[in-house]
Amino acid sequence: MKYLLIAVTTYFLSFATMASDAVEYRTELTFSLESSALNAVTEMQIPKKYRNSGTVALFLNKDLSVESVEGPHIENFEVRQSKKVPIWNEVIIEFSSPTKANNQTVRIKYAGSIDNNAEHGNFITSNQVHLSIDSAWHTVFSDFSTPITGTVTVELDDDWEVFGPGKVTGSGNKYQVNSTDPTIDVSLYAVKKPTSIYSDGFTVVYDDVNDERAEFVSNAGHQCFEQMNQRFGKQKQLKAAQAILLERPGPSFARGNYISLNSQTLGSKVHTHQYLCHEIAHNWTNFTSAMSHDYWMIESFAEYISAREVIRIYGEEEFQNIVKKWQARAKGEAFVWREDTDLRASHKVNYGLGPIALMKLQEKLGETDFNELIDWYMTSDVTETEALITKVGTLAGADTESWFTALLAGRNSE
Repeated sequence: MKYLLIAVTTYFLSFATMASDAVEYRTELTFSLESSALNAVTEMQIPKKYRNSGTVALFLNKDLSVESVEGPHIENFEVRQSKKVPIWNEVIIEFSSPTKANNQTVRIKYAGSIDNNAEHGNFITSNQVHLSIDSAWHTVFSDFSTPITGTVTVELDDDWEVFGPGKVTGSGNKYQVNSTDPTIDVSLYAVKKPTSIYSDGFTVVYDDVNDERAEFVSNAGHQCFEQMNQRFGKQKQLKAAQAILLERPGPSFARGNYISLNSQTLGSKVHTHQYLCHEIAHNWTNFTSAMSHDYWMIESFAEYISAREVIRIYGEEEFQNIVKKWQARAKGEAFVWREDTDLRASHKVNYGLGPIALMKLQEKLGETDFNELIDWYMTSDVTETEALITKVGTLAGADTESWFTALLAGRNSE
């Protein structure tokens, strides 16, 4: 089970998209902590493109029971095992007639227990709650590429604190996580009397087991936070970011300014530092679909930018160790991007062949022009590889543009 979930989450561990493409949710969430159970009422927008087909499918944990699905023009709903991800269920909502409205709201009420021992990294205990898509606790679109924004309101005692993407506010025993940057799921961490380190906008919340690791994560995260803001923050300042450092199963992941780390898989200090920089860099990337053949850009740029931070802090030798990992990962991959295919690139491209292509492009362009290209990509609305290729031509001429196009397509190895 663990490995299937991790494989599924490689599709969307971290990405940002344009807000105009996102749909909204509003969720009310309560817990029965002693039984690891939750009760949720979610209102979600259903885009017209789904309603026109007559049905929409939403993922949900197989251990959660759906009490009701309500809304205009809903004919029926059915809960059945997903063929795409068999360890989850799908809530199939059938609409009786199409409507002209772009979005239509449905209200879904469900409840059940989270299996704390399922090794997906999600749990509900008497003093901690950690939730993400890895347990499918919240309804999300089964296409894996419909981004959502919204709010989740959590009821807990007033000695708890809640962390999540976006902005978190609290009043009495109610906490609200307001996520304005589109993402694929609803993630949060809640803890009773948290232990944390704060450093000029970057916060690390950690459990007792990670007392010694927390200071390094705080220093590394703050360095990345400060450096990325200094370089890319002229148009958009990242006001705050947070890392949740826990000894738990499941993958590490990031959603905007919220990073959840599994301390058991952190690796070396250099690896941890690069990972934090990679995830913080994603706060400036802008993309429309995690399933597009242009998706390589968002991951490869973040990977290469974070590796350049490794050079700055740890030196050339550590950077070359990263390059060796890229080369090993890229084996067997024929190309990064081609105009004649719309298939999403594998992780071997996104985290291997793609950053190698950017490294070769830096050597071709030189430091000054390449830095200009990086700044342009990270602060502009760049969603298609054609735009990147055109920018290379603007900076260095038609010959270099043709060379880069061939490099991405696997037609040269220079």
